[in-house]
Amino acid sequence: MNFKDKVGTFRVISSFTIRRKKEFYLIGELLEGSLNENNYINIILNSSLAISAKISSLENVDVANDSKTYQLIIIESLDDEMNDILFHQNVESENVYITLSGEE
Repeated sequence: MNFKDKVGTFRVISSFTIRRKKEFYLIGELLEGSLNENNYINIILNSSLAISAKISSLENVDVANDSKTYQLIIIESLDDEMNDILFHQNVESENVYITLSGEE
């Protein structure tokens, strides 16, 4: 899959949701490029299909017994359906691509 406006690659360690807040989270590290609020994450489903979601905010995360600082991508879901779609992708131990544009 070719993203013409790709600005980075993010390695996801794990993902989770807080349904009450309607937020979806990806924790991991930036492998290359840049990562900013209002960029988009792109989860590859197959060679011609990806899910994109707008990054609402970013946080640095420290994990007990790990000297590395990770990044937390926060996606505010406008509805329960999108939150469920993202959650059920079970994004873990894979790369997602960061782009300047995407579909909300």
